[in-house]
Amino acid sequence: MSEFPCTGCSLCCRAIGVILAEQDLFKKLPVVVQAIKEFPYKANAEGVCEKLVDNRCSVYKSRPLLCNIRELGLLMGYPTEEWYRLNAETCNQLIRSAGLDESYLIYDYDRNQ
Repeated sequence: MSEFPCTGCSLCCRAIGVILAEQDLFKKLPVVVQAIKEFPYKANAEGVCEKLVDNRCSVYKSRPLLCNIRELGLLMGYPTEEWYRLNAETCNQLIRSAGLDESYLIYDYDRNQ
């Protein structure tokens, strides 16, 4: 199965501080809680991951589980296509809320397009 069709908006990297701080929201998802606990990097005061450099992940090829949509979905037992669809819908909501250019939208899996 291919990788998630990330468009590189970096909104997830810019919100890592919120995810790390709000891990109680994921208490019904033990795999996610564990991935949060094992997340090896810090967020700056604005909540941006320290590994975001020039709007790109500087450790992408060896990114932690929390940042690997495909692997996290597999560990949670989601069918890959369904997991990608759920993530694409969430990504697109964030992209629209942030007012980013529509070129960042993920069309491949979002049924709401």
